[in-house]
Formats: sequence, structure tokens, C-alpha cells
Amino acid sequence: MSHTQATPGRSGDVNDDATEESAAAATETVTVGQALQAVVVNPAGARPVDHADALAVEAAEKSATGMGHVVPRGVAAAQQQAAETNEHDAGEEGKVVVTLRDVLGGDASAMMMPGSNKAATWVDAAKVAAATGSSAGRGGGGMGEVADAVAAAAQINEGSTL
Repeated sequence: MSHTQATPGRSGDVNDDATEESAAAATETVTVGQALQAVVVNPAGARPVDHADALAVEAAEKSATGMGHVVPRGVAAAQQQAAETNEHDAGEEGKVVVTLRDVLGGDASAMMMPGSNKAATWVDAAKVAAATGSSAGRGGGGMGEVADAVAAAAQINEGSTL
């Protein structure tokens, strides 16, 4: 039995570059900030921000940062302000509503505290879903887009095929 060295580019040879690229891709994760940005690319991005959205984003930010409060000038604070503006200006002639896209369409990751934008997990998704459900139960609006986006990010990060 003879042993031969593989010749680069021959059919059947292992492509080390492709293996390295696959390993790098497998270690990349979707952050909570990226999940928030994903909300704006679907039709929900054009919907006015309401209190349920603000609570969902607040839960996402708190989970990502590990802090027990809203980060000043952060994405959750911006959502809360947008929800209050929309509620105050509702039905007024000539008032422009603030949409999810307006708030989350920029770099939501950059609006989080440096070093706090962690990979989304199922724990994050559960916290956001609970905030969304709590608000919806009180008539707070929202359609669950934020919770869905964080859950999708968690699913991607865990490599789930559900």
C-alpha cells in the first residue's frame, strides 16, 4: 500500500481554507442589539412605537447589559420617549408618529453601553417575551416583533433547527 501526499486543488482533497472559514462562521453570534435592528427590516418597522415595544426593548437592554435600569440615552430610553410622544400626539393633525424604524433603524448596538451588547440567549428571549406579554395583557399594544427577533437570534446562536 503506498501513501501519497495530497496535491493542492485535486478533487477529493480537504480545503483547509474552507474548514477555517466554516469554523469562524460557526463562532459568530447574533447580539441583542443586532436582533433589535432586525425588527426594522420587516413591515413592523413602519408601525408606530407603543408602550409594549418600549417595555420589550427595555427588557432586551436590561438583559444585554445586566443592569437593573434603563441606560440613559440608550435604545430603551429612546423607545420610551417615542412611545410617550406617539401617545401624546395621537390623533393631532400634522403630528408625525415615531416608528420602530425611526428608533431602531440606526445602530441599536451602538446605543448600548460599550461591552454590554452580548449574544442573545433563550433567557433574554424569555425576558423580552414576558415584558411583551405583560404589556399586551394590560392593553399596551405591541405585536411581539421585538420578542420574536430576540428569540430568532437566540435560536441562531444555539444552532437550533426548530
